[in-house]
Amino acid sequence: MLNSKANSKSQKTGGMLHRVAKRYLNSSAGSTIVMFALVLPVLLGAIGVAIDFSTFTMKQQALQAAADQAALASAKELSIVSNSDSVVQAAAMNFLTEGLRGRDENAVGTATIDRKAGSVKVQVQEDWAPFFAHFIGADITPVKVSATASLSGESKICVLSLASKGPMGFSMLQDAHLEANGCGVYSNSVDAKSVYLADASTVKASILCSAGGIYNNGGVADASTITDCPPIPDPLASRAAPTVSSCTYNKMVVSSGVSFLKPGVYCGGLKVEKTAVVNFEPGTYIIKDGFFSVGDTASVTGKNVGFFFTGAMGRILFMQDATVNLSGAETGPMAGLLFFDDPKASSFLRIHNISASHAHTLTGTIYLPHAILLVDPNANVGDKSAYTAIIAEHLAIEKGPNLVLNSDYSATNVPVPDGIRSTSSVVLTN
Repeated sequence: MLNSKANSKSQKTGGMLHRVAKRYLNSSAGSTIVMFALVLPVLLGAIGVAIDFSTFTMKQQALQAAADQAALASAKELSIVSNSDSVVQAAAMNFLTEGLRGRDENAVGTATIDRKAGSVKVQVQEDWAPFFAHFIGADITPVKVSATASLSGESKICVLSLASKGPMGFSMLQDAHLEANGCGVYSNSVDAKSVYLADASTVKASILCSAGGIYNNGGVADASTITDCPPIPDPLASRAAPTVSSCTYNKMVVSSGVSFLKPGVYCGGLKVEKTAVVNFEPGTYIIKDGFFSVGDTASVTGKNVGFFFTGAMGRILFMQDATVNLSGAETGPMAGLLFFDDPKASSFLRIHNISASHAHTLTGTIYLPHAILLVDPNANVGDKSAYTAIIAEHLAIEKGPNLVLNSDYSATNVPVPDGIRSTSSVVLTN
């Protein structure tokens, strides 16, 4: 009896403890839920802000990379003295658009040019609305970056193709090679094949810049390649042609022996052939209505000489096993030029051809504004020149030559025309 009463009392006590424990647990869970409900928005806000910050950082990095590229590329355009501020600004915007293509295309950029400091500053801004921070009262956040590139050191123009449209402003075919040492190659054509590289051809330059496209079909470009470059104005467009007087010589042919030729007007052209050795005395040689032809095993040499081509047939033709060692005019109307093709002459099928096996010295500027220069010997060309710059409507290199365009201006007395020498190596300064 006593035992049953004790058991009954124990059961009542256990039930009471169970009910108290249950109430406590229910109360604790409720408090936890309430507390979690209060903390959750803060946690979600923190996560959302972190995601927004990550997105902001990625946008900033993308804009900065595009601004850096645009500043560097447009500063190179600044180095070309014939380029106006509007051309440089257009270049900056083109490069910026290209850098942002497919991402951040709503960004707005500006370019500020400081010619005294030799710098271009590109600033980019994109108005961006954070997704998560917007719910806690944040408004549109501008993402801003800037990049400044300044000129440092020297770089130059080695090739400038002036054709404004059509393919192959600059072309290399059939195992052709070009070494533009310390200088750049530019093509003004807006065609998608403005620069054409094919057939195991190679080009080495500080920059390969096309106003249109670069079509590569088996070639190799060891250069900083850029498309959509603003066309470069002809830096020699204002160069006056030398005066053409009456004929000094008519259809001159030199076939043997050693000859010393004098400046003058060579009507009907000048032909040096067979085993002839010709030395040109300093001055200006006008080649009118005929070829300046050097062939067979003939040799021509001259320093401080300039050749001006006029008339329908005034053209260069160096061929076969001939040797050509010529250095351009140091003074006078042809100063800085080695070959100058009359801008007023007919441009129909006007082709100047360097095909000689030993055309090693071509120091100075080759200026053929309305003509094609074809370089096609299976040999080195221009490799012993202090500097060679080519400005032509088209430049075609093919059939295995190695055209070497040096830019050692200090190694010669032949001056460098304005617009060819430049200071276009650039560095980011902030």
